[in-house]
Amino acid sequence: MGSGVHRLATAYRLSWSALSCLVGVLGFVAGLFLVPAGVMFPLLFVAAVIGLTVATTTWSQPAGTTISAGVGRFAVIVVAMMSAIVACAGLIVLFGGAAPGLVVVLGVTSPAAMSWCGRRLGHIPGRLGGSGAVTTAELCRQWQDSYQTLRDATTAAARLRIVETRQLYLDELERRDPIGLRVWLGENASAAGNPSRFLARDGEDASPADG
Repeated sequence: MGSGVHRLATAYRLSWSALSCLVGVLGFVAGLFLVPAGVMFPLLFVAAVIGLTVATTTWSQPAGTTISAGVGRFAVIVVAMMSAIVACAGLIVLFGGAAPGLVVVLGVTSPAAMSWCGRRLGHIPGRLGGSGAVTTAELCRQWQDSYQTLRDATTAAARLRIVETRQLYLDELERRDPIGLRVWLGENASAAGNPSRFLARDGEDASPADG
């Protein structure tokens, strides 16, 4: 069940990415060839200004970052903003008033947006469907992800469901490797911690070299 959900999620992300790329390329090409230059040049200027503003306001230079790396980051943001403006203009030429709706639909159905909505509603993907449904590594990852889901939950009912699911994760980990789980808990384990280094891998014994 866990692997099936993962395959469906992967297929959805790939399908959405392919459709978004198709729409973006179609809009960009239409913008280059169908939008009059007298309209496009002012739009590109506005896009460049917006891109520079975004790059400047969000810029924080980590230690060791070179000047060329900073300039490259600015250039990427500006080019991305200009390309987006060209694509949007092209979509408007092709689809008229329906173009903004198309962009909104792509936005709200994006994997990132769907994941955010799932966390807000308290949904946890990959609930246990049997002892062999997920690997131990996947189970540990779900345990960690559920902590953020719990923090994002907005209702008491959602939080209760998440807490119950987290208990299921711990119960299954204890069934698979009770000694390793007790060692992890004895190490002042945190609610968001990763117990995987203390647990036996699927088909293997836990190794002290794992940390």
